[in-house]
Amino acid sequence: MDRSLGTVEVAPALLRPTNSYDIRDFVRRGHYRDRPFRCKDGGVEEIWTAAQQRWRYEVARGDVWTTAARCRPCRRRARARKAVARRI
Repeated sequence: MDRSLGTVEVAPALLRPTNSYDIRDFVRRGHYRDRPFRCKDGGVEEIWTAAQQRWRYEVARGDVWTTAARCRPCRRRARARKAVARRI
């Protein structure tokens, strides 16, 4: 199968089990694709790369029904804000 740049093969056995009756589109396709998104905090247009998706779903075992919502700088700020709130 010829795939363009910006794709990474899916390893379904590494995905976290889900209770959904549906299967994600990337599992059906057999590969992740770069996905554009707009940061919900900063409004910046970003690309959630296929490699980042693979890490999120297969290595970190994140929920396959979640997607990127914040750019990296906004994620860092949100993480720092939450850490401060936990200490208080």
